[in-house]
Amino acid sequence: MSNKKTQKNYLYNGLGFPIILKQAEFKMIAGKWLLKVDVKKVSDAVIRALPVKPAGLTGAEVRFVRTYFELSKRKFAEELNVSHTAVNKWEAADQERAKIESHIEIMLRSYIKLKLNEESDFSNFYKGLIDESKKFSDTFEAAPLKIAV
Repeated sequence: MSNKKTQKNYLYNGLGFPIILKQAEFKMIAGKWLLKVDVKKVSDAVIRALPVKPAGLTGAEVRFVRTYFELSKRKFAEELNVSHTAVNKWEAADQERAKIESHIEIMLRSYIKLKLNEESDFSNFYKGLIDESKKFSDTFEAAPLKIAV
């Protein structure tokens, strides 16, 4: 019997919100199947995927962005030109949609791209983001990201 296996789609909650890992690897250790995951690699893939997520960000995803860039709530609020109480409110939504006003969410998603130095295609990204912003409304359910790592 092999001590390794893969699962086509695995629902991972290790970052505080659901992510579907494609081709997740497991290893048998002490009679139990344990996920073999590189949290840094997953985090890096998630931060690149969030700006183009087709639905509004959840409170947990907002918290992830803030902590990924190692910012306090106050500093994060300053970076986005909002109050720290707004950041508290968004993050308190946890697994639910954070209900960020669409123009602020566009700014937040743009902020991520710029912090990652991925602005070479920024103009096309921004135009697409404006078109997609209609999907940030309350009518769309929060859904897990699907990433390959």
